[in-house]
Amino acid sequence: MQFGGQDQPAYPALSALLGDDESKVGMILRVFHQSAWKDLERLERLASEGQWHRALNLANRIAIGCRQIGENEAADVFASHAAMAIESAHADALAGAGTFAQLFQMARRVLVEVLDRVAAHVALADADA
Repeated sequence: MQFGGQDQPAYPALSALLGDDESKVGMILRVFHQSAWKDLERLERLASEGQWHRALNLANRIAIGCRQIGENEAADVFASHAAMAIESAHADALAGAGTFAQLFQMARRVLVEVLDRVAAHVALADADA
C-alpha cells in the first residue's frame, strides 16, 4: 500500500511487532483467518443451541483476535453488534421469540470483511514471494 510515496504495510502494528518480516505477518494472518472462520462457525452453532454465555465469550475472543492483528475498529463493531445480538436473542429465547440471526448479521458482515481483507493481503504477499 502506498502512503506518502512510500510503501506502508497493510497491518503496520503487526508488521512492526514482527520486525517487518512479511513472511511472519503472512503466517500470523493465515492462522488468524483459519481460526476466526472456525470460531465464527462455532459461534453460530452455540447460538443455535442457545448457549448464550459461551457464545458471548467466543465473540469476545474473536474481537480480541481482530485487535491483535490491528483491526481495532472492526473488533469494536463486531463485539458490540455480536453482544447486542446475543443478549437480545437470550432475552427473546426466554420469551419464546428468535431474533438472533437477524441481529447478528451486522456483526457477521463486519468479521467477514476483516477475513476478506486478511485473505487479500495474504494472497498478495504470496504473489510477491
